[in-house]
Amino acid sequence: MHLIDVTNTYRDLIERQLSATSSQYIKVYSLGNITVVYTETSTKIEIVLENHRRGIHEDEIQFVIKRLIHEDKIYNISMDQSRKIISITCDK
Repeated sequence: MHLIDVTNTYRDLIERQLSATSSQYIKVYSLGNITVVYTETSTKIEIVLENHRRGIHEDEIQFVIKRLIHEDKIYNISMDQSRKIISITCDK
C-alpha cells in the first residue's frame, strides 16, 4: 500500500476549506480507491478516509494511522454503517 499525495488535484477544495474553517494545514492522499484527507487545526488532527465503491478494511485504516499519526497519540475512530467513510481524530 502506498499513500500518494494528490493535494494539487484538489486545490479549489483546499482553498475553500482553509478560508471557511479553522484548518491550518490540509493534505489529500490517494490510497488506491480510497481518498484520504488529512487536516490539522491548532489543537486537533482529523483524517477522513472515503471510498464510494466498498467498505474500508481494517488493515487500510491501520496503515493510514501508522503513516500519518505518531504512535504515542490516542485517537478516536468513527465510521458509517457501510464503512465507506471513516473519521479519525486526535489531539495534537
